[in-house]
Amino acid sequence: MAKQYTREEMKARMQATLDAGSPIVITGAGTGISAKFAELGGADMIGIYNSGLFRMDGKGSTGGLMPYANGNDLLLQLTHRVFPIVKEVPMIAGICGSDPTREMRPFLQELKFYGFSAVMNYPTVGGWRGKLRADIEACNLGVRKETETLVLAKELGFYTIAYAYDEEAAILAAQADIDIIICHLGMTVGGSTGSNLSGVQALADASQTGKKAPLDEAVDFVNALIGKIREINQEALCFAHGGPIATPEDAQYIYDRTDSVGFLGASSAERIPIEGPLTEAVRQFKSATIRRR
Repeated sequence: MAKQYTREEMKARMQATLDAGSPIVITGAGTGISAKFAELGGADMIGIYNSGLFRMDGKGSTGGLMPYANGNDLLLQLTHRVFPIVKEVPMIAGICGSDPTREMRPFLQELKFYGFSAVMNYPTVGGWRGKLRADIEACNLGVRKETETLVLAKELGFYTIAYAYDEEAAILAAQADIDIIICHLGMTVGGSTGSNLSGVQALADASQTGKKAPLDEAVDFVNALIGKIREINQEALCFAHGGPIATPEDAQYIYDRTDSVGFLGASSAERIPIEGPLTEAVRQFKSATIRRR
């Protein structure tokens, strides 16, 4: 069973990782086996949230942002599947903090009972745009409400993590003193989803065409958001996630050019790494020969 940590213990653990010169790595886990080997690989935190179920069922992480199921119900289902596998790594609950069907205080207390150490606002409407997003915010079911729930979680002793898809969300999280603010670049590309080229590999193609590579655009985006965060909050840890950041080399490119100190890998940690090897293993089994009878 996963070990539980207080917010102060979490802050100390994360700072110790940075003091050692290592980035903080969070992985998503849609199955127990993902969590098991993420812990073995040295993950600093493991997150459970509804997209993991869709991702590991081969349906894509975006399913977690759609009204196919209640995200908080799926979180609890995954908790029972993943928690017995983990030993020491702190666990993050990815919650729909704007869920109008739940009273958030008792729900957060339930998550504390299960042993979660941190809370994150996913699923989120942060990536939505236009009139639909405006209507959601007007009903107080949007990012502002998600941030209020993270503040409540912090008051209850949880370490807190916020996704920021835009400047408004980054400012809200910074003002709320959220512990980690993740600059979100959209759903991760690569592997069977989108281009097979990693962000770093695509740089060469971009240089030949004279266009700005997605990874360089990501650098600009992350720097802009971190700049806004630092105007308000000097203590929050800033991460990058998603979009063209699909491999360790891509993450290093971001570290070298921004003040990001960590990375959350979901598709990049539990989907993309298995697609090629699994396909090749089956292909090799199929290519074996048998004696004719």
